[in-house]
Amino acid sequence: FPAIQAAPSFGSSFPYVLNQTKENEAAEANDTAATLGCLIPCAIDQDPYFRLTRDIAHKLVPKHHPLLGKPSLIHSKFFPPLQGAQGKMSSSDANSAIFLTDTPEDIERKIKVHAFSGGRETKVLQKELGADLEMDVSYQWLRFFLEDDKELERIGKEYGSGTGEFWSTGKVKGKLVEVLKELVGEHQERRKGISEDVVREWMSERCIL
Repeated sequence: FPAIQAAPSFGSSFPYVLNQTKENEAAEANDTAATLGCLIPCAIDQDPYFRLTRDIAHKLVPKHHPLLGKPSLIHSKFFPPLQGAQGKMSSSDANSAIFLTDTPEDIERKIKVHAFSGGRETKVLQKELGADLEMDVSYQWLRFFLEDDKELERIGKEYGSGTGEFWSTGKVKGKLVEVLKELVGEHQERRKGISEDVVREWMSERCIL
């Protein structure tokens, strides 16, 4: 598996995609592709594979590669499943995530029933202590999907202190439901315009430069 993870780090894995050529130009194209740098966005759990790749990269590229073949990484934030950090998103568990094929009713049910709450056990404690924002899945998801940074900041302050409009888990979950319904709905509308011809064109092997 580490070898499979490492292979896309090297442009030479995609000679035709990165530099359109005819067969007799393949060697030149492969050399050009082999000297390209690679930037990989990934979660922290993938880091060991690419650290290993960086250790051996210089052996797999031409000597004149500007970075000695070493890929660079951007570590993305962890995106928690609905059950919280201890759970895991899985296609075999329909309640672990929101899918792009979910109906508005599915989205609302999943968030209200299955999204792990960082709120307190009682209203009194919630008003007194506020929510644990790091544990609350609905708030964590809003950090990814809510476009308005000022509104997100307000929600965090109010929910974290148990005050204002978003003092409770129910209010925060309601906001997330609203945001996800709009996001998924827009995606589903755009998806209706995708034909088999469009899919074949995008999936065909071709130069993308």
